[in-house]
Amino acid sequence: MGKTLRYLHQAEALAPAGAWTLEFIGVRPDSMGRGAGRFLLDHILAATTAPAGFFLTTADPANVPLYRRFGFTELQRTVLGPLTVTAMARPSLT
Repeated sequence: MGKTLRYLHQAEALAPAGAWTLEFIGVRPDSMGRGAGRFLLDHILAATTAPAGFFLTTADPANVPLYRRFGFTELQRTVLGPLTVTAMARPSLT
């Protein structure tokens, strides 16, 4: 628990000031690979005014390329036991 809390504090420090944090986005397993995640993320990013941009973390390396296609860049990778957590940010496009 202590290591997880240290990571959370470290990750929060990486978020651009005022950025909106995308806490969780997911799709049902039977919808995976059909563009549902892309659709949701596109809608969230288009419908949300975030002058300071967006910030997220992911523990699934398969998500990193998707987030890159939406303009997110990697800020840091942190190993937590068997997980590698990637912190990413995207500046405002407006």
